[in-house]
Amino acid sequence: MKCFFNHCSEAITHTLQSKTFGLYYSETAKSNQDIHVHDCSEIFLCLTSGNHFLIDGKVYTADKNDLFIINHLQPHKVAPLNFDDFVRFSFHVSPAFIEANSTKNVNLSNCFYGENKIDKITLGDSEREKLISLFKQLEISKEYGDEVYKNLTAVEILLFINELVGAHGNSSLSKSSHPSLERAIDFINHNYDKNLNLSIIAQNSYVSVNQLCALFQTYLSTTVIKYLTSKRITHAKKLLLSGKSVTETAFSCGFNDYANFIRTFKQAVGISPGKYAKREG
Repeated sequence: MKCFFNHCSEAITHTLQSKTFGLYYSETAKSNQDIHVHDCSEIFLCLTSGNHFLIDGKVYTADKNDLFIINHLQPHKVAPLNFDDFVRFSFHVSPAFIEANSTKNVNLSNCFYGENKIDKITLGDSEREKLISLFKQLEISKEYGDEVYKNLTAVEILLFINELVGAHGNSSLSKSSHPSLERAIDFINHNYDKNLNLSIIAQNSYVSVNQLCALFQTYLSTTVIKYLTSKRITHAKKLLLSGKSVTETAFSCGFNDYANFIRTFKQAVGISPGKYAKREG
């Protein structure tokens, strides 16, 4: 059973198609990664320092030993400052696998969706080494019972992550970003359903348009419009899965042009809004 991949997209595709899990490891960065949302949850272990991580409107520093926990509805993007040296593991897991391996008393999804859910944990050295050891077990192929061993390892990873969330609590929730960037993100998060443009966002962030664009590029290696679009698409997915019509969803998320919503959603998600609304978990 192959579940270790050299490309993040391959790990995600395998996770979604098999409804299981996939592991990705890399030592170099991709300079063109956009803000994205995928229909699987993610455990991201950073092994080098000097990065930023955007998760659902919050900007975190991403240093060695930092662990990020992302559910399938959170738009996110990592912004490495050094594109020659960025070591990390990324473990993707399907909600279907999490549900299938949870019990009445042990809900493995708590770390992703529970009331104590946190985005970032800074691990101790022993915690980091234990998690890396579990990840590396997924690289090993056994002649007998390979799939069972790997499924058990994936469950052990989820158990460990839930234990870490319980142990660390809210100790790692501090944000680190420019105050004007935080204001801009907060304004977008609360007004993405309105008719926004760069001038409106800049005015409400108390910076010029040029300063606003520079902040997003410097700290997040992305544009204001890409962040706004990601926020709208994420909310659109929630509305569609809740039973809202495509038309109602489009206008509820700030898209004043129905055709533009269809085109933008398909480009971001890979399928049309109508098909997405009919998907099973």
